[in-house]
Amino acid sequence: MKKLRIKLQKWVNGGYTIAHHDGHAVFINGGIPGELVDITLEKLGKKEWFGTVSEVIEASIDRIDSDCIVYQKCGGCAFRHITYKNEIEVKLQSLREMFPNESNWIELITGSELNYRNNVQWQIDKGKIGFFSKQTHQVVEGSQEACLNLEPNLLGSALNPIFKKNLGKKKSIHLRLTENGIFDYEKQTSLMIVNGFRISVPEKGFFQVNRYLIQPWLDKIGEWLNEKEKVLELFCGSGMIGISLSQKIAELYGIELHSKSIDFAKENAKTNGVHNFHYESIDLYQRPIPKAADKYPTWIVNPPRAGLTKEIIAMMAKCKPTKIIYSSCNPSTLKRDIVELKKRNYRVSKIVLLDFFPRTPHYEVLTCLERT
Repeated sequence: MKKLRIKLQKWVNGGYTIAHHDGHAVFINGGIPGELVDITLEKLGKKEWFGTVSEVIEASIDRIDSDCIVYQKCGGCAFRHITYKNEIEVKLQSLREMFPNESNWIELITGSELNYRNNVQWQIDKGKIGFFSKQTHQVVEGSQEACLNLEPNLLGSALNPIFKKNLGKKKSIHLRLTENGIFDYEKQTSLMIVNGFRISVPEKGFFQVNRYLIQPWLDKIGEWLNEKEKVLELFCGSGMIGISLSQKIAELYGIELHSKSIDFAKENAKTNGVHNFHYESIDLYQRPIPKAADKYPTWIVNPPRAGLTKEIIAMMAKCKPTKIIYSSCNPSTLKRDIVELKKRNYRVSKIVLLDFFPRTPHYEVLTCLERT
């Protein structure tokens, strides 16, 4: 692979630093702005190149030794060569640049940067188990024991019986730490206790991965609700948000694509003694929101990384909810959607960065929009 010596300029999205060479923007893993480094180029496009630092010639004072033996080999983390404090500042600055009008009052919520993940997707290749190397389908040797993001019971040493059972049978294993132990969440139901409520999640169902920040995230949403709210919840999954905050909600209508999740949401509401909650399976990317949505003055939306469609935003403008609480795992699509909502007489009244994914380039953003 091609080598290159280059001066790094600034942080950009995705945990990269950027530099320029011969008319190409070069995105680099493992660097810090101001450093002179040698890089190995891994992907060469017409306008953009991607590479990883192979040797630091002039180091930044912010550089630290990584605490992970497979850092920059597996495709997970992006910031283990700087302190967590500096990583948070990088993420905050990125969000401030996306939302300049709100940059002075972005709130921050963090937890431990270690052992936070309650699930893992182990890959299996030629008898080896671990994480794939960046931009390959080859397992990184030793990665099943090394990941500092995982709850320790999900590491390879704790899961040998499961590994042996699945070797040669599957290409991956999807495991989640639940109230009843470790389960394959592709095949088994997960029982989670959230805010004192029992939430069952079906096989292949979504659940937030940061075990430290689920409660603070829900608490913040709850702060933004008044008493006895009437709520429309889009992308509601198995009903965790609404049910866990049911003491503040008089009536809820939840919509989700995954019909099995809707079945579980109904059962979760019943199990937890929550009444006046109604759920329906609708593909919000393909079908319109029902007209009944206009009776709910508060909307809670927690979409996938793709964000909202133009049709969903148009329905928001038509129904005119007084408050929209939007939780996003993709700040870029969140920014796109908020630009459109501002055109339709909404303003951002609150914005919070929750670092759900420490040491990686990702984070959650929770916003509250109010109708002007």
